[in-house]
Amino acid sequence: DKTEWGQSVGWIYGSVTEDVLTGYRMHNRGWRSVYCVTNRDAFRGTAPINLTDRLHQVLRWATGSVEIFLSRNNAIFASRHLKFLQRAAYLNVGIYPFTSIFLMVYCFLPALSLFTG
Repeated sequence: DKTEWGQSVGWIYGSVTEDVLTGYRMHNRGWRSVYCVTNRDAFRGTAPINLTDRLHQVLRWATGSVEIFLSRNNAIFASRHLKFLQRAAYLNVGIYPFTSIFLMVYCFLPALSLFTG
């Protein structure tokens, strides 16, 4: 890109969640973003049509989120440009996959206690 944004930030590749990573770096460098609503669909994509594809998509997103959380792009180490709510939102993206551990324990503990007495 020959724009200021393209030279300063640009699209970040090399992650399965490149959209989150690009947004994080953009906000971390002091850039602002706005939500744009168009009368007509500006972009069209595809969505998973069965459970297997949906689970693969969720696993891919979770992997990318953990990758961001364990990298230098962790919201804990963000610059002062990141506002508090942005920092909390990006931190939530990184921590969210770990909540499945507690959910699994919560789901299986009652069954385990019934079977073991």
